[in-house]
Amino acid sequence: MPNHKLILGLFCCLALSVTISASAANLERVDYRLTAWKSVHFKNAAQAASYMKTFKSLHVECKQSQHGDHVDVSYRCPKWQTLTLKSHAEAHNFQGFLEKIGFETKHSH
Repeated sequence: MPNHKLILGLFCCLALSVTISASAANLERVDYRLTAWKSVHFKNAAQAASYMKTFKSLHVECKQSQHGDHVDVSYRCPKWQTLTLKSHAEAHNFQGFLEKIGFETKHSH
């Protein structure tokens, strides 16, 4: 079962910290990719929908399917993507979240 605090933290991180411009010198950058498909199982359809929304906002390929009493969200990101964040701490939190769900990451300043 996914960690709800991580999900909430990710949404807060994305909502408050993502910047469009990577040109500012003090921004932190996290590169990420996941070449093979991974899946997360949810008992709650709303939680599955939250993950789908997050993955789409990160340009991660994702799909959802229902099996019996649960929903599967499968995801992959074969090409490197980049997210720019405002602080070192936010970059490390985001990097940790991605690594916990199987992504390869790189963090640069």
